[in-house]
Amino acid sequence: MAGKIRIKRGDVWAERLKQQLAASAEGAGEWIEDHAQILNSTHDSLSGLWRVENELAYLKLYRFKSLRQKLLSRFGRSQSLRTFNRARELSGKEIPVPQPLACLMLKEGALLAMEGMSGGGNLVEIWHHHTSDDDVGAVMRATGETLGKLHAAGYCYGDSGWGKLYWNGECVYLTDLEHTRKCSVGNIQQSRDLARFTANAEELGIGLKLYDQFLEQYLQAVPGTRREVVERMIRPLYRIRGQHLSGGYGQRLV
Repeated sequence: MAGKIRIKRGDVWAERLKQQLAASAEGAGEWIEDHAQILNSTHDSLSGLWRVENELAYLKLYRFKSLRQKLLSRFGRSQSLRTFNRARELSGKEIPVPQPLACLMLKEGALLAMEGMSGGGNLVEIWHHHTSDDDVGAVMRATGETLGKLHAAGYCYGDSGWGKLYWNGECVYLTDLEHTRKCSVGNIQQSRDLARFTANAEELGIGLKLYDQFLEQYLQAVPGTRREVVERMIRPLYRIRGQHLSGGYGQRLV
């Protein structure tokens, strides 16, 4: 690979990636396309799952599209570094997130490696393939616990759609940390998290019984009553419902 490869974060996985990329005649994007299971490819980024023996890593290449992006990366302000640091920070607070593995700076962009998730699925997949409400109930309680921990620690997720929440059979992980920020407990950003989750639950038609299991578990971590939490989320929830009128909804949950 042409150009210097700089390790910004990580150890074993960082060295492993650096060696693989340095030995390749391809660019990072072409190397990922050849060696990983591609999950998403856009003008700005490329992501996929890379398996080495029995270990799995999620790779995301943030492509440089401007001089500004290159300068931000040079001064340690790239999205890849922010995501890596946020994952390490949340993991230290025992909030379920994929472990950060490596962050490399390349000629064509910044490469982030995170723990790969397998053996489960995001909440949309779990719902579409579930066989009993008891199984989904465990997932709802685990989601309430994870989101409650995040909010109680003073963070908002930024996009708590069901596709961004991953059930591995034991707990629910927050998989996309690009919009995760610090905030005060109970503020509007946390209410938007709850509104987004609730709107998805209504679209999928999960019903009040399952939703209440999520909310009851959430309230064990976050101070306040069900009524107070609903009052805070109702305005952003109305806006989200209004944006998706054509999609249809099941039973209103709040």
